[in-house]
Amino acid sequence: MTIEASIHGSASSASRQPRNERRSSAPAAVQCATGLGGNSVAHIVEENCPGMQASAGVVIEHLDAQAGTWQFSVDDGQTWRAIRTDLVNRPGNMGLALDRDARLRVLPFGGHRVSGVRVAFHTVQRSHGQGNGSYRAYASDDRDDGSRTVTLVLGLAAINGTPPAVHVPRPRNKRALVQRAAAAAAASSSSALTGSMAMA
Repeated sequence: MTIEASIHGSASSASRQPRNERRSSAPAAVQCATGLGGNSVAHIVEENCPGMQASAGVVIEHLDAQAGTWQFSVDDGQTWRAIRTDLVNRPGNMGLALDRDARLRVLPFGGHRVSGVRVAFHTVQRSHGQGNGSYRAYASDDRDDGSRTVTLVLGLAAINGTPPAVHVPRPRNKRALVQRAAAAAAASSSSALTGSMAMA
């Protein structure tokens, strides 16, 4: 999977163009979630930003709204809530606060082939507590923990998780099954006829 990552000081939110971009090869996504079960925020950060300091969560600043419908879960994937990308992506410093255990996923639009989606966030060193899953204003510069905005371009598997391998049984030959059933029925009727003759 190829990642396009950019780490920059968050200037104005109206223009979030990365200053420096680098391409690197990241480890394949670990199978920690199935299908569209989503990956945790911690997993996404650790897999794609290996040099970043461990954090208690993130504030998401931008999501690629063209990719599909974004959702998050704060109860390990039992329930999912749609993300208001119109709030997160509009000019101004408004983001979605998520703790490290919150899950993130994107449901692609039908018929729309997506190779990579853009996600921008900054990490936080303290849990959001009751604010986990809420929309909040954030400082564009001089944040308390000094974290910088990170922009990643990720494949869907890095966000949604890798689907598990499914064992599909080999389809059976229907004609052979019908012939086998007919032979069994003929043998059964033949044995019944032999038994009746013997009794006579």
